[in-house]
Amino acid sequence: MTTMRPFFVIGVDGGGSKTAAAVLDHNSQVLGRGRSGSSNVHNVGLERARDNLLDAMREAAQLAGVDLSQAAAVTWALAGADRPAERRLFADLGAAMLPDTPLHLENDAVAALVGGLGSRQGVVLIAGTGMIAYGENAAGDRARAGGWGPFLDRGSAYDLAQEAMREVCRLEDNGRPPHRLAERLLQALGLKQVTDIVGWVYAPERQVADVARLAPLVLAEAETGDLVALDVVARGADALAKAAGEIAHRLELWSKSFPLVLGGGLLEQNVFYDQVVGQAIRTQIPNACLVRPRADAAVGAGWLALAMLGHPLPAAGEMPAPANGLWTSEQANVLTRDLDLQPTETIVGLMHGQDRQAVAAVQPTLPVIARAVDEIARRMQQGGRLIYVGAGTSGRLGILDAAECGPTFNAEKQQVVGVIAGDATAITDSVEGAEDDPEAGAIALRKLAVGAMDSVVGITASGRTPYVLGALAEARRRQALTIALTCNWPSPVAEAAQYVIAPLVGPEALAGSTRLKAGTAQKLVLNMLSTAVMVRLGKIYGNLMVDLRPQNVKLQGRARRIVAQAAKVGEEEAAATLAQSAGEVKVAIVSLLAGCTPEEARRRLAQANNVVRKALSVDTDREK
Repeated sequence: MTTMRPFFVIGVDGGGSKTAAAVLDHNSQVLGRGRSGSSNVHNVGLERARDNLLDAMREAAQLAGVDLSQAAAVTWALAGADRPAERRLFADLGAAMLPDTPLHLENDAVAALVGGLGSRQGVVLIAGTGMIAYGENAAGDRARAGGWGPFLDRGSAYDLAQEAMREVCRLEDNGRPPHRLAERLLQALGLKQVTDIVGWVYAPERQVADVARLAPLVLAEAETGDLVALDVVARGADALAKAAGEIAHRLELWSKSFPLVLGGGLLEQNVFYDQVVGQAIRTQIPNACLVRPRADAAVGAGWLALAMLGHPLPAAGEMPAPANGLWTSEQANVLTRDLDLQPTETIVGLMHGQDRQAVAAVQPTLPVIARAVDEIARRMQQGGRLIYVGAGTSGRLGILDAAECGPTFNAEKQQVVGVIAGDATAITDSVEGAEDDPEAGAIALRKLAVGAMDSVVGITASGRTPYVLGALAEARRRQALTIALTCNWPSPVAEAAQYVIAPLVGPEALAGSTRLKAGTAQKLVLNMLSTAVMVRLGKIYGNLMVDLRPQNVKLQGRARRIVAQAAKVGEEEAAATLAQSAGEVKVAIVSLLAGCTPEEARRRLAQANNVVRKALSVDTDREK
């Protein structure tokens, strides 16, 4: 009488700090599990990686009561094993270890995606000793970001620990008094002083896992409000979210809801970091639906082994909503909770850290800002205006930027215009309810007789201000260029404008107070819009404000210095030429650089559309 051999497959998840194996039957039930050290060949070498793979599989098989050599199929999902040379190396290793067993090699991120979702369609973000973001779409396209190894990846356990030690050393260089994070690190490492870290880090026996094990300490300090640790953690979380965002863009998932599963020991074992990373993802990838893993990567690798034999993958579960119903600027910030309990230096330090995030949030919007600048400049060259429309802080920022264009660039009074809900009173006082009237926004633009050559920038942090939406609708009806500047996406204002500039700053230090990060980001964008437009209009020579109005003593001195710098002459000669040029900076510069009279300089400028560089190349002989 013969006994039927039990059917089973083995899935292996091999990472930088551990190797996990799972034995599954034909119904995807887990029969046994095993665990051993790292199987990342780059971290521990081939021989040790082989031993750890074998140990984990043997333990799982023993607990399942099966013979390892009788597996129907095995999937190894390994970190650092998806490049051709590495795949050949592990394929040879598998053939030697399990000569009669079909072996499938995958990156550990694939197994984490399948285990997390029960499907291959979506994105997974793994943060453990190392990190990787990986995704697939319905068309079968694949994309990955990260996975470069601990020395190059951002946001992993190794990275957090390394950055913390780097900051501690920097503080030591600056002669700062002993820092709490430094004291904790030294205590954990059994060291006496910061300079001892060098010997520990560069010791011949030092392993990647030794450094990565310090990450929970860094996270614990950050959770208690340590500013240095918080900065390290915030930067790490932002880097992880950015990696996942790159995958969403490359797979064209960005504009619709899609599942994003978080995995890896660092996220699974540390609630605080999981929350910070989740906040960063909701900020940078608003349509991502954060999903808790259905199963771990070892089981996911087992499902892949079953799929290799023709078994279908488990169906994906129901996808949750992308967010909790509040746009991000209204949500509470994980990094500033218990703000009222912090000492004053910590309060201002936390706010400073948030301000740096506002600056970083502008960077992804630069391409659309540049396109908007060119469109605005093209219209203004034909007599159009730049019109800012906003309410509250957003409106005041528009008023401020418009007011500065006169003295800075000699812009005519109505060339750059600021419009605010509640009119002039709202510049200094709150006019309650003014922002809630869309018709008032439309009326304001009708009073300005907005036309096709004008450019209207609707400024609203929330992206929902009715006054701004009414103004943009009227601007579009009149065929003006419309631009939305908002800190929330998706949002109604993004649907109402031709160009959308959306620096996604995330939750404010003080929930809902968009005069903080959102206001900072909006001011940065407005600086770029007006300044770059004026550059395109020829109001700048080099990086000098050659069209300024020297209306006070300070600006008169600046005008002399500008002429002196531009023409490479002394201030006395610059002052004399300015006097001969009726105080016109451009005329004085062209006169000095072209070696002509102020009258000739004016003719050149008129011929060159008042642009200094063009005026210097005017062919006067041809004109004669």
